[in-house]
Amino acid sequence: MATTPIEMRPDGLLVREKSGNPYVSADEHAKQMRAFREAADEEALATQRTHREAGRVHQYIEMLEGTHWPKDRRSWRSPLYTNRMAKARTDTLSALTDIKPTLEVKPRFTGFGNVEQQAEIAAKVIQSEWIRNSMILQIIECVDHALLATGYLKIGGNTPGSLSISACGFDNVLPIHPTGKLQDAGGVVYRAFKPLAYYWRVWPEKAKDLMKYAASYQDTSGRDPYERPFNIDLVTWKNMSVQMKYKMGNAPGGGRSQMGGEATYFPVIPLGEYWIDDHNVNETSQTVLVKDPNLSVGQHNWHYKVKPGERLFPYKRLAVFGGQDLLTDGPNPYWHGRYPFAKLDLNPVVWGHGSMSRYRDLVPLNKAINEIIAGVHDLIRRALNPQMITRRGAVHGSTWANFSQDRPGEKLMMTKYGSPSADVRYIDPPAIPSYVYMMLMQFLVPEFERVSGFLDVGGLMRKNQTPGGDTIEQMRDAMQSQLRLESLFVEQLLIEAGELALSNVFQFFTAQQRLNILGPDGITMQDYDFDPGTMAPHGQQKRDHWKVFSMQVSQGSLHGASRDREKQITMTMRKMNAISNKEFLRRMGWTKIKQIMEELQDEQHAQAGPEGEVPRLTRGARNGNPV
Repeated sequence: MATTPIEMRPDGLLVREKSGNPYVSADEHAKQMRAFREAADEEALATQRTHREAGRVHQYIEMLEGTHWPKDRRSWRSPLYTNRMAKARTDTLSALTDIKPTLEVKPRFTGFGNVEQQAEIAAKVIQSEWIRNSMILQIIECVDHALLATGYLKIGGNTPGSLSISACGFDNVLPIHPTGKLQDAGGVVYRAFKPLAYYWRVWPEKAKDLMKYAASYQDTSGRDPYERPFNIDLVTWKNMSVQMKYKMGNAPGGGRSQMGGEATYFPVIPLGEYWIDDHNVNETSQTVLVKDPNLSVGQHNWHYKVKPGERLFPYKRLAVFGGQDLLTDGPNPYWHGRYPFAKLDLNPVVWGHGSMSRYRDLVPLNKAINEIIAGVHDLIRRALNPQMITRRGAVHGSTWANFSQDRPGEKLMMTKYGSPSADVRYIDPPAIPSYVYMMLMQFLVPEFERVSGFLDVGGLMRKNQTPGGDTIEQMRDAMQSQLRLESLFVEQLLIEAGELALSNVFQFFTAQQRLNILGPDGITMQDYDFDPGTMAPHGQQKRDHWKVFSMQVSQGSLHGASRDREKQITMTMRKMNAISNKEFLRRMGWTKIKQIMEELQDEQHAQAGPEGEVPRLTRGARNGNPV
């Protein structure tokens, strides 16, 4: 029976449980993995080509940068344009990222140990890392990628306690055959260019062998994006996406990049991470140890043993390449056992892979607006610099050639047969039909505002009757229905990224690091049990303890109008004593709640009379009237 491709996938550099020796040599395993990598790249690129916006992103970027006219446009045509797409991009980024979402970590059940305290510690650690790493900037970049096509967040962690987050585009993260959610994909390929210092820090014993793959990051503005520089090998170039070729490519006609081929003090090397949902099983007759082949057992944050017949990588598998060299191949280093990516599609479709760009419908509208205003500008230039005609023989040829109508008071000598009133005159520019202005102001501009999802409040103010505040709010809510839908997808992104970060908090943050961040509030009783330094109770699988908790984002908390209405409801509930002062401060977004509550208690004790008696209040004070 023929062997299927999935059965040809290498098992990994498996280690015998007792002796610690690998089953195959490192060189043979690396050779097998290079062949597997080529097959994985082909499938990942084939999946990327099915993305709805794979061939359009370059056009969107050019228009956002201000390239609205083709290169072969006549030089005498007006270059005037309005970059409404750039304004729509800024407005959308501001609307979707000027946020303070209501993030909560809650235990899935109570009454088990002190899970409520651990949930509060995890939430505070994530908030601290959010502020320390300015993660909102990465959220903005992720939304910016999603406006073009699809955005991703890559969430990582390190010991003794830190979280990392980076935004990626669909040219950096390539899922293999996604069937819905990203976590259901057969694999995920992450590609980027990293400086040599990155490899020295992570793989110091292998970094010196990677210099043969070094390339220089190029400034390729205005160059053809499809010509391979000679300092990038053919295999790497073949596996690059169109966007990556645009960044790294040479000028056409055999031209050389700005630094291509020359020595540079700051080389970059292509990095490839292959996250695989591997279903291979242990086909040996012995129990094998699954770990990072480059690290000893004592250096691992976690490792595990696999009995015969069980899956080798039940929590997914990671293989990393630097250039064409295999750097590591082992189990997923994260406890959550997921791909460390959260996906953002702002306009997903059910009939295909990927999301439709926000700019897809704005491009033709912006082009039509530019055609009209540039045409009107051409006519204005003709009116300010009118065309002059004359009859043959009315003016000498040399005189006519030297005559310049741009200079005021220019003299023109006519022959005795010429008539100044009849033979020399200016041609008036044609009148603009009224339907041109109507097309611009009554359809194109309003349609652009409608499609972009923003209300022209300035235009409303120019009306004879100015609408009230409630009316404008209702109109804004009606027109920004697309933004509210997109905010739901951003909320889901934060939930998925928050769950990955939540697992990393329990995996990487030691008791000492939590003490440094939160003080005594960062320590729990589990830090002093028989397995000290971790919040997981003794006797429980440490890598599964994070599943006791869930990350929640209050629905609609990203929408500005919803936040304002929520604050009004909160103040009303506090006046009715329906919520506590602490919950009131939390919902209003105040920080240092504990300090504020302590200061309020101190003020109450200071105002109390002898032996704790409250002084007699006036009738107005008792009734809540300050007068």
